[in-house]
Amino acid sequence: MEEKPRIRSVIAQNVKKYRKMNNLTQEALAEAAEVSNTYIANIECGKSWISDKTAEKIAQALHIDEFLLFLPEEKNSAAQSTIKNKTISYLSARQKELAAYVQNYFSETFAHILQEH
Repeated sequence: MEEKPRIRSVIAQNVKKYRKMNNLTQEALAEAAEVSNTYIANIECGKSWISDKTAEKIAQALHIDEFLLFLPEEKNSAAQSTIKNKTISYLSARQKELAAYVQNYFSETFAHILQEH
């Protein structure tokens, strides 16, 4: 039996992982990515290669950046950890600004609702 290329295995694992993280069936992912159910199943089994356009459609349907489909698990985890840490750092640095924005938004919204009634 011929062993499938490592990149196909990586893509297969990632498509399946992110599909499940998004609580999508293969059918729902296929519909969102505008491809056939069979194609998604074949990708997840490592039987089919994906083009750049298909990778883009699948990534959009999964709400991820395309490059995450091609990263092996160990690198994928490191990339996600880095993104998480940078997001936390960004939000922490702007905590007062964000709190003021949220307070202002709700104040304006409630004032608008009260004016309508």
